Amino acid sequence: IKSPLPRRRHKANAILWRYELLRCTNMKVLELMNPKVITVGPKTPLREILQLMLRYHLNGVLVVDGEQKLEGVVTYSDLSRKLLPTQKELMEHEEYLTTPQLMEDRFRDIANVPVDQIMTRNVITVSPDLEALKAGATMIAHRVKQLPVVRNHKVMGIISHTDIGWGLMMQYPECMKG
Repeated sequence: IKSPLPRRRHKANAILWRYELLRCTNMKVLELMNPKVITVGPKTPLREILQLMLRYHLNGVLVVDGEQKLEGVVTYSDLSRKLLPTQKELMEHEEYLTTPQLMEDRFRDIANVPVDQIMTRNVITVSPDLEALKAGATMIAHRVKQLPVVRNHKVMGIISHTDIGWGLMMQYPECMKG
């Protein structure tokens, strides 16, 4: 495997390389986050959440109060766990497989459940002043794809592992050359 990093550098290039590395590791979440976040209120029905997720290709939606203070997050996985029957439920109600109307009734009942009944309340967040690489490490440690960016309990944006990846690629364009 060939390393994208050159093996030998002149002294001036090495100093420049270290400066670029330092600049990248000092990039803040604020520089890479997306300030445009789709949020919903806690009483929003799951039907509307699912529609938003499908329309905007989202993995999750932040739940905020009237003052934009973060109350929770609901992910596509949360919705799937609520909407789809478990293996135990399928064993107890095999009619779900043979009678489509029963699944439709189940979806209809669940579609009106407010998001605050299934959302995750203890949300891992990051500060806009945090180094982007630390935010990335937090995502990896907690196995999440994105984190809300919060200051004084108010949502400022969202940062994803993709945002951080793009930031790194923009900082090191010479590593991206073939």
